[in-house]
Amino acid sequence: MMKKFLTASLFSAAAALTLTFGAVPLNVHAAEAVPSAQAAVSAPVSVPAQADPAVSAPAAVSLQGKKLSILGDSISTFTGTMPADYNLYYPEHGDIPNASQTWWGQLLTNTGMVLCRNASSANTDVAGNSLALDGSAPGCSIRRIVDLKGIDGSNPDVIVIYMGINDFARSRTLGSFTAPGVQTEGEVTVFTDAYELMLQKIKILYPAASIYCCTLLERCDMEGNTGAPSVNLNGNTVADFNTQIKAIAKAYGASVIDFYNCGINYTNLDLFTVDGIHPTWIAAGVLGQCASQTLLSSVAG
Repeated sequence: MMKKFLTASLFSAAAALTLTFGAVPLNVHAAEAVPSAQAAVSAPVSVPAQADPAVSAPAAVSLQGKKLSILGDSISTFTGTMPADYNLYYPEHGDIPNASQTWWGQLLTNTGMVLCRNASSANTDVAGNSLALDGSAPGCSIRRIVDLKGIDGSNPDVIVIYMGINDFARSRTLGSFTAPGVQTEGEVTVFTDAYELMLQKIKILYPAASIYCCTLLERCDMEGNTGAPSVNLNGNTVADFNTQIKAIAKAYGASVIDFYNCGINYTNLDLFTVDGIHPTWIAAGVLGQCASQTLLSSVAG
């Protein structure tokens, strides 16, 4: 039975989301203001051009001290870092004994960020009942997205989403994202609809946060075999899911962390996972490095 609890913050968030989705479709393509170019003033060839003192160099951007929240499934869990009713995987299973050795723990170390909240729960999908309130609620639910806040109520500066492999394994209808649209709360059965709804809610509740969507790693097939691309009961591959994730991320102004092309694939899952799905501590290092490079490159640019 669903737990009968709803915090004040959850009430507020639910109300805000209801009001927003009941109004007009989200404008996710708001153009950035671009200052008009100043007319160039040419100087005599013999005189070097002087720097305009009114134009300052762009300030260096740093991730040091920024608050990071994770929205994920079992691959990103670690006991003691998630809400108490969430489902666990690490370190009870697998071979990652310390939170600092998870992929996101290494991301924190490499960038200087601090953990705001780990809203990862094992055995959860992106799709499902968006109004569910328990620790097994899907990624598109209000509960999971409100839980990205710190326990002190602080908002994250950076949100990394690494979900979708359970939707693939359970042969959720993939769908095909073409353009942003209004999604309906309730039982969301199509993956692309749920992923879009998830991003819509995150953009509303955390408008100042930088959002990163991770592509999915390959996994073993439904019988546990590795060595070939896995195909689910609908005939979809992990690559098919990643195509949709990247399209939705682009439409909503989110960056992509491309775990799918980090070097771990169906040919070496036996080396880098404990069961064809969950990364070993060595694989977590590969993922942590991939995520770190993406975030550091984005702020350096």
